[in-house]
Amino acid sequence: MRHPKRVLIVLLICVAGLAGALTWLHFSPSSSSSSSDSSDNTATLYSYKDSDLVSMSVKNTAGGYTIVPDKEATAKAASSAAAAPSGSSTSSTASSKVVFRIQELSGMSTTADTISTAAQDGYSLTAVKNLGASSGSLADYGLKNPTATITSTFKDGKKITLLVGSATPLDSSAHYVMLQGKDTVYTAGIADELLQGLPAYLSKQVTSVSLPSASSDTSSDTADMSAAFQKIDVTNQNGAFHLVRSGSGWQVNGCPADSGKVEILANAAAAVSASSAEALDPTAAQLKTYGLDKPISQLAYTSTSGSGTLLVGAEKTSGTYYVMMKGGRVVYLVESSNLTWLTQKAFDLQRTTVLENERNDLAGVTLKGGSAVYSMVISRTKNESSSTEDVPSYTYSTVCNGKKVKTESTYSSFFDKAAALKVLEASSAKPSGTPAWMLTVSGFDTKVHHTYAFYASGSRRYLVTADGVTLGLANSTDVDAVVTAAKAVQ
Repeated sequence: MRHPKRVLIVLLICVAGLAGALTWLHFSPSSSSSSSDSSDNTATLYSYKDSDLVSMSVKNTAGGYTIVPDKEATAKAASSAAAAPSGSSTSSTASSKVVFRIQELSGMSTTADTISTAAQDGYSLTAVKNLGASSGSLADYGLKNPTATITSTFKDGKKITLLVGSATPLDSSAHYVMLQGKDTVYTAGIADELLQGLPAYLSKQVTSVSLPSASSDTSSDTADMSAAFQKIDVTNQNGAFHLVRSGSGWQVNGCPADSGKVEILANAAAAVSASSAEALDPTAAQLKTYGLDKPISQLAYTSTSGSGTLLVGAEKTSGTYYVMMKGGRVVYLVESSNLTWLTQKAFDLQRTTVLENERNDLAGVTLKGGSAVYSMVISRTKNESSSTEDVPSYTYSTVCNGKKVKTESTYSSFFDKAAALKVLEASSAKPSGTPAWMLTVSGFDTKVHHTYAFYASGSRRYLVTADGVTLGLANSTDVDAVVTAAKAVQ
């Protein structure tokens, strides 16, 4: 049995040891700064205002560059803010906001917000977590050979250098960081662009064609950008086609073009946007790698905003291509959905309907073939009771081969068949011999006058021309249906 006095002595020794340990913990100095007493607390590494930053030097694996205040742009922003209505968000935030630029990108189109975000990490940074002293294991954090080194110089003469290491395992947007000359490691969110090269700051807008001033009041969501172009020339793997403005419409390789399809192409060409800027001032070797030494497609345009040639190179990934402006400095990555002309053919843009006028435009229609002639003359009388000052209303009557048509619906049926005629295939053949049928139309407006010819081409096709220009091939059954409908006009 244990002696009671011995047990009491042992207990007193244990109590004394525990009290000593608590006293040492209470008075021992902390190994971290007062701003981060716990590894779970955030820590302000440095905190300045944007107006305090003189310059910010960035060096990373992609190269180096310097961010500085843009005095001219800052003054312009302040002036715009001053002109804004009092109390508006624009007047309250922009009046004192510093705009930054990158010295090495002077004269280039950049994204101001991206530069501003990067600059913010240069003058103010708060760590997510304080990991304590590095204990000499910098390589574990990627800080032995930093991913990026950021040196900021401030108006008070102080310089702060931040070392950026590897991304943290659980959050790729956070990196291990430390201040040069210190041994405490932190984790902090760092702007992605600070770890990239100069292309990260470039505008992603490849082309920017504006509408003529007379059309500028049209909403950008519905604007017909074809009004901004005079001509568009495209070369791709399927050949070449040339779009030229002709009056109020367009011609493609000399044939009437579909205005709706030209509008789609023009809208795409006017505002090509990239998913990213890939390279700045590419070398000849890089151009070869990107396939831009021998482009697979070119789009050259002349517009009210100037002219240019867009080059499309190799496909990087499925549906993504290297693109640059001829004579430009930037190589972009662009989705194929923004390059609608990449696989188009001339026929894809051609107007496939043979007739181009509405029924009420026409004062005369004549169909001739062999010894058969169907000549229809249309007259109109203004209907005063249903007309308005801006929109006149007419009553129409038709004479066919000198006889008044008793049933106007028979002429309507004929016109509907003629209006439905479509060219279904492209053809480079030149017409020869005598056409099987000739369709001539004239209008109340003397400018409306067109002649369409149909030449037999095999047993199932007619080669169609409009005013002497080959349009392509139409089904013989469709042309025969027009002839049958002409016979029925009475």
